[in-house]
Formats: sequence, structure tokens, C-alpha cells
Amino acid sequence: MKLTHTWVFYISFLSLGYSLGQQNDNLPIDDSLNLKKVKSINLRVGFDLYRTILSRVSNDFEGFEIVGDLKVGEDFFIALELGNLETTKQVEQVNFTTNGSYLKMGFDYNMLENLEGMNNHITIGARIGSSKHNQILNSYTILDRTRYWSTSDLPVTNGFATGERSDLNALWFEVVLNFKVQILKNIYSGVSLRLNRLISDKIPSNFDNIYIPGFNKKTQDNIFGAGFNYTLTYNFSLLSKKK
Repeated sequence: MKLTHTWVFYISFLSLGYSLGQQNDNLPIDDSLNLKKVKSINLRVGFDLYRTILSRVSNDFEGFEIVGDLKVGEDFFIALELGNLETTKQVEQVNFTTNGSYLKMGFDYNMLENLEGMNNHITIGARIGSSKHNQILNSYTILDRTRYWSTSDLPVTNGFATGERSDLNALWFEVVLNFKVQILKNIYSGVSLRLNRLISDKIPSNFDNIYIPGFNKKTQDNIFGAGFNYTLTYNFSLLSKKK
């Protein structure tokens, strides 16, 4: 009789446990802890279309610019631009060639709140830019308003002051306004407008830095400049983590 009661107890206990298990399976479960929002760390890399196209259509310009930004916050990006160029220009009586490279580093802050399903950006940011370049004075024309010399309007192509000035450099600050639009999945088209303020530059002997790679045109009495780029970039997801 005791054996029968024992088996009845075991069977009843197992049945109760099974019944409770079934009930727990049917209870709603709060998945809020498991369905945490995923935060991505993204790297966007591309190039400047304007400089690439200009290199193909102009005989006086050859260069490229690589651009990138790393998303390190909800609306905060670390930005970098790296470029190299060679350009020949005629400014008043002077014909010169500038060649060299430049680097810009800074940040962008996104001010646009996207609608659902969109991932565009309007950012404002800042950069510190530096260049290492050479200036070559190809030729110059002597200004002779009296027309005393019959050959004064002919360019001087050799001798005094002509030739290359190497190992030059410049440092400047930029304020940047950026517009980026996602045109395809992970592909962005962007336009940036820039206002530059020259901090310092190494002046070449018997000449000047009329044009600085990355800074663009510089005048003797004006330390401000402007520029823009038109970019095409691709977004890489480096890391996804729950927050």
C-alpha cells in the first residue's frame, strides 16, 4: 500500500510540474531586456568627384581628395580629408605652378532629425588643415606702364626669381557646412561649403603662396579663403553593439 501511495505522489508531482511549465510557456514575456536598441559604429569613405572630373577635363589641374568620417555618437562624426594636387595658374603678370599634399582633421555635428526610414545629414563642423607643397614660378611679365622697353610685354621665363621654391607649408582653420543624402543603400552623395582662415604659412623667397593646396587661393592682404567639395562615399558598419 505504501508503494502505491509513493507512486501516486511522484506521478502527481510530475503532473503538477508539467502543468506549471505549460502555464509559464503561455505567459507573455517582456523582451525589453533582450531587444535592446542596436547602436552601430560606422565608417564612411569616399572621394571628391569635383577634383576627379576636373583632372580629366583640364590641362592645368591634376589631383584627388579622399574623404572619410567615423560616427562615434548619435549625431557626432570625426572627419578627415586627404588630398594631393598640381595646378598651374595665371594671376596678373605671374604664371606659376603649385604642387603638394594636404591633410584636414576635425569633426561634424548632425543637425537634421530624419524621418523614419531616412538617413540624411546636415552637419556643421570644423577642421584644422595643413599642407606641404612647392611653388614654381614659370614666368612673369614686367609691368611697364611707360612702354619704354619694346620687349616689356614679353614674359620672363628664366633667370631672376624664376624656378622652384620647395619645402613650403601652411596651417589654417575651417568652418564647414555639410549636406549628405543617401542615394542608395550605404551610398551617399554630399556637398560641403567651407570658410577658411589662414593661421600661418612659410613664404617663399622672392614670391608668395598665391595658391595653397587644400586652402585654395590666397591674397597678400587677405588671410581668408573659401572652398567646397562634392563627394561620393560608401558606409561601412564596423561594429554593432547593444546600448
